[in-house]
Amino acid sequence: MKILGLLLTSPKHFKSHQTISSRYFQTLVTSAWLKNQLGGASANSNLRVLDASWQSNGQGYEQLYKQAHIPRAVYFDLYKCCTGTKEIPLNLPDSECWTTYIQSLGVSSDTHVVVYDGQNMRLALRTWWLFRLFGHENVSVLDGGLIKWAEDGYEITVEEPSVEKPGNFQCKLNKSLMRTFEDIQKNVKTQEEQVVDVRDTKAFEGNVPDSVETTPESRNGHIPGSLNIPYQFFFNEDMTFKSKEVIQDLFEDAGVDLSKPIVSSCFLGLTGCAINLTTHLMGKTDTALYYGSWNEWRLRAKDNECETGHPRMKG
Repeated sequence: MKILGLLLTSPKHFKSHQTISSRYFQTLVTSAWLKNQLGGASANSNLRVLDASWQSNGQGYEQLYKQAHIPRAVYFDLYKCCTGTKEIPLNLPDSECWTTYIQSLGVSSDTHVVVYDGQNMRLALRTWWLFRLFGHENVSVLDGGLIKWAEDGYEITVEEPSVEKPGNFQCKLNKSLMRTFEDIQKNVKTQEEQVVDVRDTKAFEGNVPDSVETTPESRNGHIPGSLNIPYQFFFNEDMTFKSKEVIQDLFEDAGVDLSKPIVSSCFLGLTGCAINLTTHLMGKTDTALYYGSWNEWRLRAKDNECETGHPRMKG
């Protein structure tokens, strides 16, 4: 199948890795698990699969989802109900609008949502965080996304399922899972929370800019006192997550204390969600996201609120 061939852009054979799950339900689910839930007499009717694939030109639905997706998956627009700004292009959605939108996808309060994307997991992770932010805990991420699903030999389709009736989902904002610019400004002084930044180390240290869209007021570097674990360190070649032991070592090597409060950060508030998910897998369910992340910080912070060079280790 031509579409399948386009998806298989990485090596076909990889070493197996340990799948880790949360105490309450599976935060990460495998392709085999999802296939079992979707197929035959044992199909789970209370499952809603969302494809969060996205294109910077806004054509994710046309150019990605319509070309190939998992059977029964409904397209999810990550930018729906969001009014972006220069500082925060991917802003938080309006809660009333988002409630209506999620209901239109057939999601109710008891629906098990499984989200994936066809790229590098960052869109699925942000979607997972959004559902939790708005009070829906029964949400999972497909480990490895669409590419791993295809590599495992499961069906890819272009058929779009219909949503029979709207769900009864209601937004219940959990502010403990988000941080604002003002929150981080205070934390720079108190250092009560560990800010973990997943940008590339060269960008984190200020050696290269994060974006070609630099302005006179933008800065390089990182939030003072923050720590760095590059996003790609969390993944195997096939974009499945590495084992719990490897991830624990990543945190330890970066100087992150999992017993203390953590705030994730990145450039736009997407890849930082890898910190939220991996800490959640290890039982730490209260990690927050600075959703404005470095793009907002570099445009709003004062000169003395930006650092360059190696991250400081917290003792």
